[in-house]
Amino acid sequence: MKYFDKFLKFLKTDRNTFLTYILSLATVYIVVDRIVEMIFMGFTGISSSYWGPLEYTLALACPVFAFCFSFASKFVKGSNMKISFFYVYCISLYIIALSMFVQWINVGAWLLFTYVPNFTGIVAGFSDLIQPAFTALAIYLPVATFYPIFKWLFFGVNDTKKWLDSIKDYGGIDLSGASEDVGPYTCEIILCKDKDTGKNVKVSENRRFEASLIVGASGTGKTSMVFEPMIARDIEKKYFFKEVSKEMGFTALKTGLATLNCPYDNEYMNANFSLNMIKPNPSKSKLYHAYMKKLIYHYSDDKIIYRDLGITYLAPDYESTNRLIDVASNYNIKINIVDPANSNSIGINPFIHEDPVKTAIAISSVLKGMYATTHVETEEAFRENIVVQAVENLCILLKEVYPRTHEGSLPTIEDLLALLNDFDLVESMCMQLLEYEELANKYNIQIAYFKKNFYKNSPGRSETEKFVYSAITQLDNLLRYPGVRTILCNRTNNIDFDKALKNGEVTLVCTRRGDLGVTAHKAFGLFFLLLMQYSVLTRPGNEKTRIPHFLYVDEFPDFMCSATAPIFTLYRKYRVGTIISAQTLSQFGESEKSSYRQIVLGNSTTKLIFGGNTPEENKWWELEFGKHREWQWNDSYDTAKGEYDPKFSGIKWGWKEYFQADKISKLGFKQ
Repeated sequence: MKYFDKFLKFLKTDRNTFLTYILSLATVYIVVDRIVEMIFMGFTGISSSYWGPLEYTLALACPVFAFCFSFASKFVKGSNMKISFFYVYCISLYIIALSMFVQWINVGAWLLFTYVPNFTGIVAGFSDLIQPAFTALAIYLPVATFYPIFKWLFFGVNDTKKWLDSIKDYGGIDLSGASEDVGPYTCEIILCKDKDTGKNVKVSENRRFEASLIVGASGTGKTSMVFEPMIARDIEKKYFFKEVSKEMGFTALKTGLATLNCPYDNEYMNANFSLNMIKPNPSKSKLYHAYMKKLIYHYSDDKIIYRDLGITYLAPDYESTNRLIDVASNYNIKINIVDPANSNSIGINPFIHEDPVKTAIAISSVLKGMYATTHVETEEAFRENIVVQAVENLCILLKEVYPRTHEGSLPTIEDLLALLNDFDLVESMCMQLLEYEELANKYNIQIAYFKKNFYKNSPGRSETEKFVYSAITQLDNLLRYPGVRTILCNRTNNIDFDKALKNGEVTLVCTRRGDLGVTAHKAFGLFFLLLMQYSVLTRPGNEKTRIPHFLYVDEFPDFMCSATAPIFTLYRKYRVGTIISAQTLSQFGESEKSSYRQIVLGNSTTKLIFGGNTPEENKWWELEFGKHREWQWNDSYDTAKGEYDPKFSGIKWGWKEYFQADKISKLGFKQ
């Protein structure tokens, strides 16, 4: 099929469209040929070309397969066209079948006639008496059968909703090759096992970018049966890409298909090799691209983007992250560990961004998202804008001045809190900024803002101090816990979310709900998610050039708010797939019309439910799983005979639930 597909690619078509076209042309030719034969028999009583069973088998197969292939072809652009195609192929099949019966009856009649005594003399001398008998047969069958066929199509199929629905629902035989988002060189994932067949239930790569929701009561197996196995398989897939890249990259270098883009020592290459370290040999570029095809994710201008994936897992308990640390260690995959109880934890200092403006917007976005109050009144909205403006300008000031006055060290959230608590420090830092003429000219607007709102005796100082109190409270609460403060105020070793998304890094985050308490756990986890969200929503490239990244959040309802809604509504286009878990649907809102609940359920196209829910939620899941059509009937049991009555009643092609509420509620442990 490889060469056939290349031929179809040259024709700019697909398998179904091509075969539909060829078989339809063959059907037209056969129909015209058979009509001519019947006309010939209608005038002479003899056919010029008798077909045997083999010829008619092939002839009948043409309209049948043309019909089956057409519904998955480009010719069918709407449901109504399916009806038209059905009529055309039914009529074609009728004409071919009619021709077959007319010819074979004609042949049978002539064979019987040959046994009549003096057959040759009768034919030679009395042909004008015999011919009408044979010609009448070729005319009578079409005339006698045409109206029943027309009546069945026009008054039967056309006027019967079940017929029309079944034709419109038929998808045809799809001959398309394997989808590009499934297979060993994609990020498809095993979700669970089918309890009837024992086969793996897989989610394709493209489907994974649409959010997935795992629901089950505590202890049902959400983490151990779904989250951890999925993350482990993603780690294994990352290892697979890494090892195949090494093997194919070495072969490309050895055969001269590629060269190193700069000198590397062997130790560094062994530890950090990626295909980005090599470049195609210009004279063998075409051959290189053909060889590397399976590992090439996409092309961006002149740059090749190779297959890889990133993983971020946020869990409330250390036991889960500890098991996945072991998995990553076994595959020798580098990971970022964010853990307030780990002294070696990597930091998440938002000042890691090189651009001061980007740093300022990221921090203000996080603080704004963490502020749970809904601002309705104009005055409250105005106050929020004042806080955002103050925070962003202070972040720019810190980002520019602090490294210059502290030997290149990064500022931290703690330094920001110090400025918010002591406006005199702001004035002092502004004086340091003015010492750099270039910066003074670049930020003259910000300096004017500080003079008006932060300097001593400035007209807006007292009002600004009052308004920034909410930001001070948030930051103070966040930095109250030593482990959290260590991570957020790390000056040397921090995650750069932009690079983590670009390079496909693996990050495991533990919020230590049991140690920090619910409030700190929520604040810390939300800070991480919102800081990552800013990088996701500003991710460069497009849907085809961004390598996949998968975000797992266990017990997500703790972090559900208006600021995290984009995780479900926008992350897909930035190639970040989200997998979340919850214990009940009511955690997203008691009412079914709750906005958060609607956002999560409406955008989570893959859902998995364990047993042990409330009756109300089981009923919701019954409706969510939907219905399918099957034959239904009523039967009765004769106790005297000890058998069922062979007669059925109430037979209908009706709808039946895939899973009824009672069946969902009776699911066994870890099912």
